[in-house]
Amino acid sequence: MVNGVNVNDELNNAQLEGQLGVNGIVTNPIKNPYKDIDKNLLIDETAISNEAITLYEKEQDIKKFSNLVMSDPEDLSHEEIISGLFNKGVSDPLSDEAIEELSINERLLEDLSL
Repeated sequence: MVNGVNVNDELNNAQLEGQLGVNGIVTNPIKNPYKDIDKNLLIDETAISNEAITLYEKEQDIKKFSNLVMSDPEDLSHEEIISGLFNKGVSDPLSDEAIEELSINERLLEDLSL
């Protein structure tokens, strides 16, 4: 014992603290699902973007045609517009030729899932 300090007690306490102490700290017990992702995996982002653009265009077409269908039935201005187009030489979309062209249009059939 030196100046009231027992060296054996300090050594015993230091050894006990080392045995009873915290061995490690876990900050997040949930396993990170992205930890094991293959770093060599390549994704073609251009294909995703083209597909997203196509889906966006379809969505906008649906909104546009939905607004047309839900428009005011008393408003007959569309008939004037159509007759003006026919007078300018635009072909009739309900003609036999136009319907035949649509029936063999592969992109239209894909869009309709036929």
